[in-house]
Amino acid sequence: MALEFNLQLPRRDFDLKLSGLFENGITGIYGPSGAGKSSFFHLLSGLEKPVQGFVKLNGKVLTDTEKGISVPVNKRRIGVVFQDRLLLPHLSVKKNLLFGVPYVKESKLSLHEVVDFLSLSSVLKSRPGEISGGEQQRVAIGRALMTSPEMLLLDEPFSAVDYTLRSTILPYIKGLKEVFPIPILVISHDRDDLEKLTERICLISRGRERALGSMYEVASVKTG
Repeated sequence: MALEFNLQLPRRDFDLKLSGLFENGITGIYGPSGAGKSSFFHLLSGLEKPVQGFVKLNGKVLTDTEKGISVPVNKRRIGVVFQDRLLLPHLSVKKNLLFGVPYVKESKLSLHEVVDFLSLSSVLKSRPGEISGGEQQRVAIGRALMTSPEMLLLDEPFSAVDYTLRSTILPYIKGLKEVFPIPILVISHDRDDLEKLTERICLISRGRERALGSMYEVASVKTG
C-alpha cells in the first residue's frame, strides 16, 4: 500500500506545495508551528481541497483537480485521529469504537481484535470522561481502526497528555505498523516522540518538504 500526492494550496503566509510517496509504516511529519502540517492532513483526508494536484491511495485516485475528482471524506478509507480526540461523551467506550462501523461496507477488523490490540477490555462499559487521557487516545485510535482504513493520520497524538501518559501510548502507536500494513502519518512537534516511533521523518517548513530521513538528518536542516 502506498500514498502518492502532489498538492498546492495558498495559505495566508505562504503557498503550500508538497509532493511525495509514502509507503507502509510510520512516517513522522515534523516542523515548526504553522508550517502547513495540519493543512497537509486536511488535504489528504478531503477536509480541504487543493487548488491544484492529486492524491492517490493504493492506486485509487482520491483527488485530481484536472479531472475534477474529489472523493468525499467518508469514502476515502482514511482513519483520522485528531489531537482533541472528539470522542462522544454520552456513549460508552464500546459504542465509541463501533460508531463509524455502519458507514463502511465491510469492517476487516473485529471489535475483539481492536480491543485486544489496544488493551481496552477493562473500560468498554465506561464513558470517555471516566477513563484516563491515555485510554481516551487509544479509544480514538481504535475507532479509526474499526473503519478498516487504508491509511491512518494521527494529528499531534501526544499534545493532550502528560509525559507519563505518553509512555503508555507510544508502544501502541509503534505497534500499529506491525499489525496494520498501511501508511501511517503522525504529526508531532516533539522530536523525542517521533524518534521513538520511526526513523522516517518528513520535515515541513512554510509549506515545503525540507528533508526526508532520520531525525539526525533532518535536525540539521534550516527551516527559515
